Formats: sequence, structure tokens, C-alpha cells
Amino acid sequence: MKQLKNGFSQWMWALAIGLLVAACGTKKTATTPIVDLSTLPDADYLKEVVNHTPDFEEFSAKMRLVAEYGHEKISVGGTIKMKKDEVIQLSLVAIGFVEAAKIEITPKRLILLDRIGRRYIDVPYNNLKFFSENDIDFYTLQSLFRNELFLPNVKHVGYSNLKEFQVSKEGEDATLTTRVNKRISYSFLTALANGLLKESNILTTSKYQLNWKYSDFLSFREGEFPTHMTLSIKGAEKPLKASFTFSRWSTEANYEPISIPERYQEIKTGDILKHLLSL
Repeated sequence: MKQLKNGFSQWMWALAIGLLVAACGTKKTATTPIVDLSTLPDADYLKEVVNHTPDFEEFSAKMRLVAEYGHEKISVGGTIKMKKDEVIQLSLVAIGFVEAAKIEITPKRLILLDRIGRRYIDVPYNNLKFFSENDIDFYTLQSLFRNELFLPNVKHVGYSNLKEFQVSKEGEDATLTTRVNKRISYSFLTALANGLLKESNILTTSKYQLNWKYSDFLSFREGEFPTHMTLSIKGAEKPLKASFTFSRWSTEANYEPISIPERYQEIKTGDILKHLLSL
């Protein structure tokens, strides 16, 4: 149990750092486009990409998380719950039935509860230097989990925002790019045939890069939603990669906010980083 406690606790903080420096339909695979979009003008194509934005207000699913931090790897089960513009909550389960950790992301703060290590972080975004310097907020993270385009200081990208994107078509894909400022740019890889978002990237002139890939799209609420997502972050002391596989999904979340037990020890974000770099 001591090995599980120490190892799993380290992984919770590794996943926290990943977040800090950068979550029932019919099972019909969405592989055949309803209409070929490749001949559309760029402006019309961009509208079709926006039209694929998920329309659900709530979402929940069983989840399998596989995380790699440097040469180490861990695989756990759990659940994901999302309420549009309110919360993203991940519950991670160890040895099949014990809730080991929860991560809660809201518009104002990020909370990570390590039940095995009896520790937690509770930090507002304005205290996260990487977030503030790179224009990353709750709505950026929400869009990544919801398979949406995103822009800084925009809750949801709509038709009025499409002038911000440039379209480059090559082969079966179209890449949408936008420059946030001199230091930051976003790029989005989409399937030219049907407008599905396959990959999102945040690129900076510093050492950090975030890549979020989507695959295994299934029919969901008259559209398609990816059942597999892969997050990669480069530039930290060790590369971090996390893959999320969803099943048994629903449009009801039944969300309950995290409650932090009094006996838990609060960990500062700087202390987490020092702990990880000493492993």
C-alpha cells in the first residue's frame, strides 16, 4: 500500500503540473462525411467547422486515463463530468474501486485533491504565471475537452470570430491558424472532408508546446464526438503525455463540487514542482 500511495501521489502532481503548464450515444463510427466540404470557400468551410461544435450542456462518461511522465507510466480508470461554462471534473480510481484523486476546473480556479496522499491544491488562475502569460483560462481548457476551436478571452468561437483564422488546405486536411500575439499562436488540424477537429496546438516562443489530438469519433447528439483524446506537453523537465478514452457517456453530469477534508495538507504549486523535479 505504501508503494501505491507514494507512486500514485507522484502521478497526481505530475498531472497537476501538466494542467498548470499548459478532461449515451449510438456506437456508430463517424467515418463517412455527409457532404464533401473540400470545395467550399475558406469562409464557408470555417462555418462548417464551427457547426461541428458539440451542443450538449452536460456530459459525463467512464474514463480510462493512461499517463506518461518521462519514462514512467500509469493507467487508471475513473469518470469525467462537464457542465458547460461551469466545471470540468475528473475522478481517478485506483485498483478498480478506490477514488484516489479528483481534479476540478472551474472558471475561477483549479483544485486537485489527492486522497491517497491526503494533500490538495486550490489555486486561482490569476496566481498561475504560465496561464496568465499564455492567455490560457478555463474556457481554453473547456474547449480542449469539448473538441472546439478556441481564442483568448472568447468563451465560444462563433461565426463572428472566424475572421481571426487563416485556412491552409493540404491533402485531406485543412489547418486553421491564428496568432494571439508575438509570443503565442494556435493551430487546429481539421478533416477537410467533414470539418471535424482532429488536433489543437498552442505554440509559444518559449520552450512550452501543447498538443491535443482527437480520434475515434462516434455519433453523439446528431453529431460526432471523439472517444479518445491525447494530451502532450513539451518543454517541462520531463515530457508529459496523457490519453483519455471515454465510454458509457451521457448528457447528464450529476455534478457535486469537491469538498476538501480539514485534515488534508495544502500544497503550493511551487512545492509540487520542486517535488516532481526531485524524483
